[in-house]
Amino acid sequence: MNDRTKDYVFMSYSHKDWSVIQPFVKALDDFGYNPVYDDSINYGEEWDMMVRRYVTSPNCKGVIFFISENSMTSKPVLEEVELVKLKGVKNFIIMLEDANLNAILRKIEDNFSENKYEIAKNIAENFSKDSIYACIDNINWDKISRTFTEWGLIKAENKKSEVKDVAYTSEIAGEKERLKNQQSSYYDFDMCAINEVINTFDQDGLCVMDLGCSNGLLTFSRFGDIEKIKKVIGVDYNKKDIDQANQLAKEMGLEDKFKFYYADLESPDIVKTLLGMLNENGFEKVDLVFSALVLHHLKNPKTLLLRLFDIFSDNGKIILRGSDDGGKLCHPDNDLLQEILSRYNKLVATDRENARKLYEQLYTTGYSDIKMMYSVSDMCGKGRKDRESYYNIGFGFRANRLNEIERLNPDNKEVLEECKWLKEALQKFKTTFYSPSFWYSVTLYIAIAGV
Repeated sequence: MNDRTKDYVFMSYSHKDWSVIQPFVKALDDFGYNPVYDDSINYGEEWDMMVRRYVTSPNCKGVIFFISENSMTSKPVLEEVELVKLKGVKNFIIMLEDANLNAILRKIEDNFSENKYEIAKNIAENFSKDSIYACIDNINWDKISRTFTEWGLIKAENKKSEVKDVAYTSEIAGEKERLKNQQSSYYDFDMCAINEVINTFDQDGLCVMDLGCSNGLLTFSRFGDIEKIKKVIGVDYNKKDIDQANQLAKEMGLEDKFKFYYADLESPDIVKTLLGMLNENGFEKVDLVFSALVLHHLKNPKTLLLRLFDIFSDNGKIILRGSDDGGKLCHPDNDLLQEILSRYNKLVATDRENARKLYEQLYTTGYSDIKMMYSVSDMCGKGRKDRESYYNIGFGFRANRLNEIERLNPDNKEVLEECKWLKEALQKFKTTFYSPSFWYSVTLYIAIAGV
């Protein structure tokens, strides 16, 4: 992805729309194409020359324009449109909002300045109905693939789609101990959100679901002492964890309040399955859904969020704690940290930047009263023991995950070389991490919403 040394398709868009088009760009990369975009270009004195090199390079086989109110009122996008037309570069457009250019123009005319409207008119004049290939929510991949073939853009080899990776599981070496430490570290932040939500309910006898509960340790610690809660149902796709959780509930004398089930959250029948769990425990609907560090493991988090509407009570609430590597900063060696995160994220089958998307995911799937909460912690005044804990929670698990990827890809030299580089880089970063003068900061994210 974003490799201008190989054949590519250039992306033209408004940076305000990045969260919307990012899944499409990722899909292009997964399919074996090479999308190039201007994340390294700042609009200014060098921007026009850099874009010119991007668009007119022999490696650029065509351009995709993402059209929205944001992009159609963007002067940089207009200049890219005019450059593509001047140079005769092949292109098509994907609509992010209305499928009709005139409809977007009318909105811009009503809501933007005269200059912005002029920009939009000039952009629209360069496109016809035939230029519109799809709306972002209804992509015709067959048509796009045929077009790329006509452009001479051939799928590259050894792309991420060919990397074999295991779905996340707590069975990965060292993961159970790390999760235990992580759950302890996040306790105060979780309880701040949980108590705020619980206090919005006037009634007692609440029913809670913990989706992605693992072995139940976090579930017990967060909901065991809240008197308003009558029933807690934990759900996870790891059968061993579910068996352990139910055994722990029995040993602790909490089997009346806690019940754990095995289920695949991405199953098309998940709503029916969850309603069955509720009915088995004497409830028709759930009052609170809690899910910590789960959505980034799913292929399509929005699908689950949409389906969950059918299990909520009328005043139901949801709490999501997300993971985002973008919330990690350090000094020195911040460049090394960012390279590790970037290269690691291209290998694994999880979205390590999901927390920044929580608001948009909840908003676009129909949730209301969305609130984002943040907790920042750093290494100031931390001794060796605390530094070891920070490293193990944030980075130690990655080496174990890389071992699994190596095991599953024994003949993929490119993957093996990348895993080797990452493990060596992690070891180098670990040495720096333990230095008393090293500063590290991490931001945690929670989203709260109602139905």
